[in-house]
Amino acid sequence: MRSIVFTFLLLALVVPILAQTPTLSIGSSNFQIFQGNKVVGSADYTIATGPTGYTITSRGDLKISKFSYSFSNSNQLDSTLNTVRDQLSGTVNGSPVTFNVNADSTGRQFQISVNANGKQTTNTVDRHRNLVFLPDLDAAGYVLMARFALANPQTSWALIPKQDGLLVPSDYKPEADLQGSLNGQTVSLKHTSVAISAQNATSVELFYTSDGTLMEADLPLQNFFVVRNGFKLINRPKPTPPRAPDANQQQQEQAPQPQQK
Repeated sequence: MRSIVFTFLLLALVVPILAQTPTLSIGSSNFQIFQGNKVVGSADYTIATGPTGYTITSRGDLKISKFSYSFSNSNQLDSTLNTVRDQLSGTVNGSPVTFNVNADSTGRQFQISVNANGKQTTNTVDRHRNLVFLPDLDAAGYVLMARFALANPQTSWALIPKQDGLLVPSDYKPEADLQGSLNGQTVSLKHTSVAISAQNATSVELFYTSDGTLMEADLPLQNFFVVRNGFKLINRPKPTPPRAPDANQQQQEQAPQPQQK
């Protein structure tokens, strides 16, 4: 009897922990990139499992007046969605750029290598939980943000591949649920506003299903909308100005435990 009670108590402790572990759905999704009401590009991602977690490969392209941008990205995550390494390559107005990120042997820092305009630079930044590697208009980054939005983390981060790597805090704010349609079928949606950066904050508006399936990600300040093929948002809410995250509070967050590189 005592053994049965002990087993029951152990399960009661373990099951909630397992239930809180974030997961990703395996498969591929395709998106269109809008500027206002005009299609100006496309994006897609594919999620696959590996021996230690997940790999997300993604690509995108954008072409507007006097500006062109394309990229391909491969992001390796551990089983709890911590980035282990990322390899980003792209072109901006025809100029090639590469941006590589690798967790160091301690698992607490990222080693960054950038090649742009014929110049090689390196950098080191802290590695945190709830961190999203966030190239411009990369649907893979937004789907990972949607998974974190389900947990509404108290502290979170974005690593932006600009200059030699910008590590900035982010803040997830749940908004009212709403509806959309996917291939003519009504779907119920969750909405989260994510403020990014401690100064001059920008925002990403995430629209996703209750299981974290991304339907749309809006960048209202830039007037860009990344929309899943066949999806239409009903009664689009008016975006609110982003509230900058508290960088001092974010700095108290611990890094992930050491991960195998």
